[in-house]
Amino acid sequence: MYVRKREIFLQVSIFVFLLVVSFIKIHYIQKKMVYEKLNNEMMENINKFPGEVGIYIKDLKTGVVLSYNESKPFASASLVKIPIMAATFQAVEDGNMSLSSKMTMLRKYKAAGSGSMKRNRKGTKYTVEQLVYNMITDSDNTATNMLTYELGFGYINWVFSQKLGLEVTRFDRGIMDLRLRNKGIENYTTAKEMGDLLEKMYNKKLVSKESSNKMLDVLAHQKHNDRIPRFLPNGLNVAHKTGLLRGICHDAGIVFTDKGDFIVCVLTRDFGSYKLAKNFIGEVAYITYRCY
Repeated sequence: MYVRKREIFLQVSIFVFLLVVSFIKIHYIQKKMVYEKLNNEMMENINKFPGEVGIYIKDLKTGVVLSYNESKPFASASLVKIPIMAATFQAVEDGNMSLSSKMTMLRKYKAAGSGSMKRNRKGTKYTVEQLVYNMITDSDNTATNMLTYELGFGYINWVFSQKLGLEVTRFDRGIMDLRLRNKGIENYTTAKEMGDLLEKMYNKKLVSKESSNKMLDVLAHQKHNDRIPRFLPNGLNVAHKTGLLRGICHDAGIVFTDKGDFIVCVLTRDFGSYKLAKNFIGEVAYITYRCY
């Protein structure tokens, strides 16, 4: 009797397993077909766009990918702040700092461009957690300088390559260091490397589960919502980070929907106008969203 029950249990288990595998395979095939149709529409938009683009889109349930120039290096602009955030959390994980550690604003940290911290008095104190939040949600360049001075370029690039698995993405010049940029020293990344980082974060495998959750929450509070969320329904949860420099316009993030979540990373350069680039990024996100 025991042997018979065991045989029945094994048969049922195998049947359930095969059923689940079949369901996953069917779902994968269906999503792949949808993404193939999406690719046709995407190519029409790419062919009409006057600049260069790098695109990486991934369905986080099936793993189906749609991409174009996904491994082509682009100047990262403020997208580099995503891995800098990860490097900060890695430093916390390594015991080199804590999120509650306080740093003091010095004149040398102040940077032009994004963010309001540059207008604050020197001597103002901020916690590491506040700096991370400002760096991401408001793309604050001064907050970024404070963190990167503390971490050091060597440590940041070590984390990028050894901990995050990044091959192209590097931090070789400070935020808004236009002197070095004019000498040809640039920070680079790719659409795929940004997508891979976001996927690790989504799967709670970037630094640690707790760190991944905190980083996703910070990205979800992004204040600059004129690209990926541009044409998406109001109230949709989007965890993302933008990037903007002369001739550069990017956005990389995760869109959460009731029918599935997806990564969308769009990098652009040498376009006609920022409005055109932002519309293009918004359209890519929107036509992908329509697949859900």
